[in-house]
Amino acid sequence: MGKKKSVVLIVLITIVLAGVLFLSITPTFYVSNVNRFNSLLSIVDLGSDLGDGYYTVYYPEGVISKSEYEMLEAEYEYALENGDSGSGSVDDPAEEYTPYKGIYLSNEFLENGTVLQSFQDDFDRAYEAIKSRFEARRLSDYSVRLQDDYTIRVEVPALDHDDAEADAVAQSMFQTFAYSGELLFTDATSSTASGTAEMDGTSENIRSASTSNAGDSGYAVVINFTSAGQEAFRELTSTLSSSDSTTLNVLLGDHTLLSATVSEEMDVYITGGYTQESAETIATLINCVIRDGGTFDLGFESPSYYEMSPTLGEHTALVVAICIGVLALAMLVFSLIKFKGMGLAHTYGFITYALAVIACISLIPAVQLTLGGVLAILLASAIMVSCNYYAFNNIRKEFATGKTLTSSIKSGYKNSLAFTIDVHAILVIAGLAFYLIATAAVRYMALVFTLAIAISAVCTLLVTRFYLYMFMAQPKNERRRIAFVGFKREETEDD
Repeated sequence: MGKKKSVVLIVLITIVLAGVLFLSITPTFYVSNVNRFNSLLSIVDLGSDLGDGYYTVYYPEGVISKSEYEMLEAEYEYALENGDSGSGSVDDPAEEYTPYKGIYLSNEFLENGTVLQSFQDDFDRAYEAIKSRFEARRLSDYSVRLQDDYTIRVEVPALDHDDAEADAVAQSMFQTFAYSGELLFTDATSSTASGTAEMDGTSENIRSASTSNAGDSGYAVVINFTSAGQEAFRELTSTLSSSDSTTLNVLLGDHTLLSATVSEEMDVYITGGYTQESAETIATLINCVIRDGGTFDLGFESPSYYEMSPTLGEHTALVVAICIGVLALAMLVFSLIKFKGMGLAHTYGFITYALAVIACISLIPAVQLTLGGVLAILLASAIMVSCNYYAFNNIRKEFATGKTLTSSIKSGYKNSLAFTIDVHAILVIAGLAFYLIATAAVRYMALVFTLAIAISAVCTLLVTRFYLYMFMAQPKNERRRIAFVGFKREETEDD
């Protein structure tokens, strides 16, 4: 590489890296009264351990909270004071509910002060079904646990940066995953109403549900039928298209999941107009329902949702970012001191790696960063740094045998090639394996690690080496090149 060409490349690459670095890590600031600049780091989706989230508590019908009981009690006392208690419109809550830990159970669920086994069985089945729905939704971080034995507390991360959208996504997910009953295809609006025709949504008829990008129409939910299901669906749509009823609903109990207009015989069910999050939630629910044990009969009150601060602390994400920045800066300073010019190439290579990782975790919708993801990035970064140091030490050893600097660089990288490729290949395969078999936080940690280690491979094998050759074109002669990388040789002739 010629000296002039390398100068142009150094200037251009430095400008590009500086610009992308500004776009990536600069704190948010307002450009005008209504417009603000958001860096790539500021739009990274965070799990509930690092970022905001939402939670709800599912109350089965017949189970109420302490605050709701107190409200009923106040209404009853007010009715007593105004002489309305005898009308039957207001009942004494003490005669209907019994306190149990932090909640109140309907007396219908009790016998001689003991909770009926039938209610326990119904609740356990509902709990397992709801837990499987959130697990199948493949959130980066979530929690589904029992609270007071007979209520279910669910925590999820915010799935959108816009507060209003995040609220809507959380509310829709909480409500949808609480639906109970059997899956049914019909033109009726509820499971208790009679329709023109209907089809059961069982595993005999449905293979799976998935989502598809519908372009300007948003996202669509696609229901994939079995052979028997296709035939039954054709008969159903043929009947509806020839009747006055043209709307086909997919019901779960009394709740409408999907709705589409039928004008002809069909063998595939696709309906769009959804956001990506709502489409994935509905598809997840359908897939859980058609599995064994995916349905339950116990009804739940429409849940309220609440905002939740990061579980690890309000400013955890900022502290983590600062710590990573300090570690990276210390590592780069050490590299420059120990390896001189090779350390400069490593600095440019590491900055390129870091910016690529930031772009991936901020711009790829499937990525949501948790503390586990941060640890995955640190591990991949350590692998990249170690592989570069390994190559630099091999170059130094080759130079010590008496080879020229150019020959030493080629031989050093050649000797490092097999080890570097093996390490990255094994780790990429391991990351992909964990991504495919794991769930929740481990799955997203594996995804982040796989992306980071793949970027590390490219930057170690190609980018850093390219930067080294680019910088090595600047010194005028062999003596200065040797000094540039910090090597020493007693006798060195000028070129």
